[in-house]
Amino acid sequence: MYRDHVRTIYEHLSPGYRRIADFLLTHYQDAAFMTAAQVAKQASVDTALVVRFAQRLGYPGYPELIGEIQEDVKRDLRAVYEPPEGDDSPGQVLRRNLMQDRNTLEYMHLHLEVETVDVVVDAILHASRLFVVGEGSAGYMAEGFAQQMLILGLPAHAISGELAGPGVKKGAIQPGDVFLGLGLTAMTPGVSAMLKMARAAKAKTVGIVGSLAHPLAAVAEHVLVAPVQATENMPSWTALAGMLNGLAQTVAIRKGEPAANGMLDSDQYLTAYAEMLRQQLSSRREIAKAHALKE
Repeated sequence: MYRDHVRTIYEHLSPGYRRIADFLLTHYQDAAFMTAAQVAKQASVDTALVVRFAQRLGYPGYPELIGEIQEDVKRDLRAVYEPPEGDDSPGQVLRRNLMQDRNTLEYMHLHLEVETVDVVVDAILHASRLFVVGEGSAGYMAEGFAQQMLILGLPAHAISGELAGPGVKKGAIQPGDVFLGLGLTAMTPGVSAMLKMARAAKAKTVGIVGSLAHPLAAVAEHVLVAPVQATENMPSWTALAGMLNGLAQTVAIRKGEPAANGMLDSDQYLTAYAEMLRQQLSSRREIAKAHALKE
């Protein structure tokens, strides 16, 4: 292996060779994708010296050396991104899923379409009414996101995409409305039907989908992908939760002081609610004591 070769002869290397060795050992993840000329520039030597360095280590040329460094990087990636298999104890199952969720979030981060995010956030901020549509387990997340938008002072409503009661009729939809649909799996036909109806009524539509193969992706005007891959059978909610949290934080920053005031009002409301509840409980205790004394 190249590391062992370098360690064996390092003390006998010239200053130029040592600079090459130091760069390859310290920055091997970067070097794995560099040409000999690029490595030479980083080490402040001639390109020919990089080739001779590879031969000094016993390789026919630079491509063979860099090929081994690339294999080293692949081993690193497998160690980080491939969850351990074979152990189905609760702790290991949890570890596998946490690793998968981390990998999914990193994938989502790398492939995020920033321009689409800008459009979606702008649509949310300027919506006459924001309808967050969820179905099944995603319905709870729709309610949570709508609540966050209400705290920020936006006219948000969570509605169910289930056919039993969508809550919004086509005739009531206005062009200034925004429909944000959540599609974890393809088993959410009501969300797709709702956004299709909204788009026909000239409302803005946004879909956050588990994959581009989701039917909602073909219906929504703007699409953000929150992958649902998991190591077990159930789809993961992590990416969708992360996407919604990121959108909420971005909306809050864009709103600035009004958003801070909204959150302060919410805190004051909760404080007043807690105080009223405390007073009611205290009154009930007094009533209970009075009844006990009569008996």
